[in-house]
Amino acid sequence: MFHDFENYFKDSTDFFDQYQWLFKYPITKILIENCLNEFPDDWLNVLQKLSTEELNKFANGELINKNWPPSLLSFVNKCKTLNKLPSLQIKSDCQLPKTFKLGLSEKKQHEIYYLAELINDKCLKHNIRTIVDFGSGLGYIGQLLNYLYGYEVIGLESSLDNIKIAKKRQNLLYPDSVNKVKFFHIKVTNNDYTEMKSTIKNLTNDEEFCLIGLHACADLSVNAIKLFSIIPTVKLLIMVSCCYHKLEETDNETLINFPVSKKLKFIITENNNDDDDKYKEILRRPFLRLACQEPAKRWDNMSKDLHDKHAFYVLSRAVIELFTHKNNIKLTKCVKKATRISQCKNFETYLQDTLERYYFNENKMSNDEEFKNNIKNLWKLNESKLSIVEIYTGLQLLLQAPAESLVLYDRYYWLIEKNYSPEIIAVLSNIISPRCYATVAVK
Repeated sequence: MFHDFENYFKDSTDFFDQYQWLFKYPITKILIENCLNEFPDDWLNVLQKLSTEELNKFANGELINKNWPPSLLSFVNKCKTLNKLPSLQIKSDCQLPKTFKLGLSEKKQHEIYYLAELINDKCLKHNIRTIVDFGSGLGYIGQLLNYLYGYEVIGLESSLDNIKIAKKRQNLLYPDSVNKVKFFHIKVTNNDYTEMKSTIKNLTNDEEFCLIGLHACADLSVNAIKLFSIIPTVKLLIMVSCCYHKLEETDNETLINFPVSKKLKFIITENNNDDDDKYKEILRRPFLRLACQEPAKRWDNMSKDLHDKHAFYVLSRAVIELFTHKNNIKLTKCVKKATRISQCKNFETYLQDTLERYYFNENKMSNDEEFKNNIKNLWKLNESKLSIVEIYTGLQLLLQAPAESLVLYDRYYWLIEKNYSPEIIAVLSNIISPRCYATVAVK
């Protein structure tokens, strides 16, 4: 484990400032913001020559060539250096009891099985028999912890509908757990933990317990970490976070819960020169969106056909966005599901599908030939960028792990500042579950 957090945080923020053209804007706006024009020419000269297999390895950081331009070599090596996340272990198939497979995807089965295994391992070491599941959802992991290991579980959930479904599933599938797995409605807020602290204290009878969360969304995971610090009887914290990009903002777009550590806050504020407010601009929602993208591992063995389809979809959507931007048109969906890429064989069919599923300034334009021709002409002007789009995505994939590393180690260091003993553990397979790291802390 590394120890020089000040230099790590400083190096990371400097690096992401230098390459913010790769993540500063949503992928739909890459043509509007001319992101593809930011490529260093010497980078494109070598990256456009990569085969599909080589591109996949490049995105994973597994391919590097000493004859590449020095700035590209530096970029790849720095991505590796700034990724402080623990190595992932190959997970064997989980063996869940039959009743725990009903209605659950393979992804969810994988998640509850391996997180429950980690929770049990840690709780046994600290003689803990009570679990508080923060954001318990439909109660999947709580029921499994009780069934496999005998824990008493208190599920806290802000959605009354989720609680109703959890209790219905319990009565149907796990009736023996009614007195040992209980669900309670609780309102989660960012600023006032008084009610939550009091509620949890009453429900646990002031006994020591483990606070857990599986894919606690956005601010929920930070709230849990803060509760860990203010409730004396929380002995252990095990939290798998997700949806970093949904963290709440203030009116001036400053994120409330990122960064949280004093060390990183210092680096992006007091420790900067007057003209260095750039750090405040970097660590905002677009950066968090990068941090919670799918990992580069998803490109392992990805075929040329799939790459071509992905590049086509990204560029097609960007062309539509560029057209509406140029013509001051508001684009809104008129159906639940946006353009169906599976139905689109070329840009003409993509465009037709889009025109049928979106309003353009509150109008349906699916039968306006002149309107369609104007968009098709814009596509022809940008069609040559298809290969560059996929390289752009590959560079984003290289940045993803360093970005997620910074988010998680900011929380990790906050726990250190509070004098706890944290660790980050790779608990899931990132091929199955992209957000696969657990933040663990003990008092």
